[in-house]
Amino acid sequence: MDKRKVGIIATIVTALACGLPGIGLICTSALALIGGSTNEAGSALQNTTIGAAIFFVGGGILILIPILVWFFALRGGRGEQPAPFEPIPPPDPPESPAVAASAPASPPAVPPPSTPVMPTMVGTPAGQAGLDAASKVVYDRIMSLNRPTAPYQIVDGREQNVDLIAEWKIVEASWYEIFAKANLTKVFRIQMKLDPVKHEVRAQDQELTVSWKAGVPSLSFNASFFRGQQSSISFGTGYAFTENLAPGQVYKYKFNTSELKKPIQEAVAACGWTYKGVAFGKL
Repeated sequence: MDKRKVGIIATIVTALACGLPGIGLICTSALALIGGSTNEAGSALQNTTIGAAIFFVGGGILILIPILVWFFALRGGRGEQPAPFEPIPPPDPPESPAVAASAPASPPAVPPPSTPVMPTMVGTPAGQAGLDAASKVVYDRIMSLNRPTAPYQIVDGREQNVDLIAEWKIVEASWYEIFAKANLTKVFRIQMKLDPVKHEVRAQDQELTVSWKAGVPSLSFNASFFRGQQSSISFGTGYAFTENLAPGQVYKYKFNTSELKKPIQEAVAACGWTYKGVAFGKL
């Protein structure tokens, strides 16, 4: 319903509700004046005149209300103009088959850029399940440090809730004699977790006690179990094991912390990541 129709209805309603009572009040005031001037005198005539004047003013106000409603409704209705009629354009003529065949195909629509997603997780049977592509590169680079002639090994650490573990080969039978000659009473291993967001390898050292029985070592965590970061300290007699690789490559080990950490740190740095030692808390 438009404003003009609403204004007409409002005018009719106010005319019935206000206009008719207003006319009645004016008529009542006129009759009161006529009757008072004929039959009354003095103060009674004065009171009648005042009452008639009040009725007349009130009636005039009531009559004025529907007039004002009609005026503003009519004025608002004239302000609205109907929208011009717009003819519908004729459809484009159909394209001939020859023109359609020669027209170049429109390029495919380019989808809007989507929200970046986390790196795709890569899983392999070799212990890399759950690693993203960047972490897999670092994982493989550290694992490539393994070789039969080295006195240490790097293994997958999923069973210990970490990604990698680096440790001396002291519990392998083929290495018993080497480590026994060093008379080691303590060794340590490194637990590592890969952080692809910060491009960090978070590492924590664990110190273990070595017990020798009939030339066979046994590792255990003692009451003063250490977890944090070890400095380059040897836990033995200074016996040196020499590892001969390609010509010109000779490694001498005294089984201290730096000899295990250094190749790992170099491998991490070669991938553009950072090796971060964690001294307290969990990885």
